[in-house]
Amino acid sequence: MNSSVISKPILPVAGVHRSSADDRSTGRPATGSRQNDDGPLNPPGRGLSENSARSEALLRCRKPFITATFNANTAREEVRASEIAHCFESCGIKILGIQEHRRVHEDPVVFSRLEGQYLITASAWRNQSQASVGGVGLLLSTRARKALRRATRHSDRILVAEFDSNPVTTVIVTYSPTNTSPEEVVENYYDDLSDVIRGVPAHNFLAVLGDFNARLGTEDASFTWHDKTNRNGELLAEIMTEHSLLAANTQFRKKQGKRWTYLDRGTGMKRQLDYILVRRKWWNSILNAEPYNTFCTVGSDHRVVSMRVRLSLRVPKQNSEQSLTGINSL
Repeated sequence: MNSSVISKPILPVAGVHRSSADDRSTGRPATGSRQNDDGPLNPPGRGLSENSARSEALLRCRKPFITATFNANTAREEVRASEIAHCFESCGIKILGIQEHRRVHEDPVVFSRLEGQYLITASAWRNQSQASVGGVGLLLSTRARKALRRATRHSDRILVAEFDSNPVTTVIVTYSPTNTSPEEVVENYYDDLSDVIRGVPAHNFLAVLGDFNARLGTEDASFTWHDKTNRNGELLAEIMTEHSLLAANTQFRKKQGKRWTYLDRGTGMKRQLDYILVRRKWWNSILNAEPYNTFCTVGSDHRVVSMRVRLSLRVPKQNSEQSLTGINSL
């Protein structure tokens, strides 16, 4: 009587598909097919997002980051530049827009390392006395440098950078002529800035980091240091209205001492001249914005203005007050 031997089935261990175990039991090479698991790797509604595929993405729903703007007066000397980098790191800032670095170089844009951070500068220029003036730049953390797609000098006063995220993040660093500059010079600058903003895709998260040398009064912003708007402020307000922008550091109810950004050392007068502009559609992503004294060791007459951002896909309410109260400090 012939007897047949029935081999015991080999059950797959955790993490091994049944089809792979069957192939091993019969001595056949594994084919990688999934006889009993023909469904997609991701269940319906759980497709791979752009951010999950790119870990270097800057703007995320769960990970906030800090961006800031700072008129350094100068960052030409290495000691002063190193102090800026030290303050940058200690405050946890990821992107810092710098005005008046006063570094003159032949190339339109220069990339360099600074105390473990990444410095991008558009060249300053020389005045009639051949002294270096102006210049805009960006100081980036390692995370922000990995997310950087491109940095472009638009003019002596405008630098544009684009970062990988979903939505794409566009940062504009700018330095405006003073309020006493010739009217034609100021108007040309603001027209140029308006053209740059207009060229940024509508869905991008946009942050304009600038020393605008502009005063915004209560008729143009919610919580300001000044009561009345000056000439530069009127041009800035027109840009904000045209492009649906908000000055983030005027939208939170702060004490008066947390509003001014510039101290005139000659007269002791305080002014609010530095702003971070964001698109109204992304307002729910702004957690806080205000000036700080944390860069006082640099020796500038400006304070750093910081903004804490975490991506929110909620649509802002149309008729609600934009200003928020009771916000924790950064």
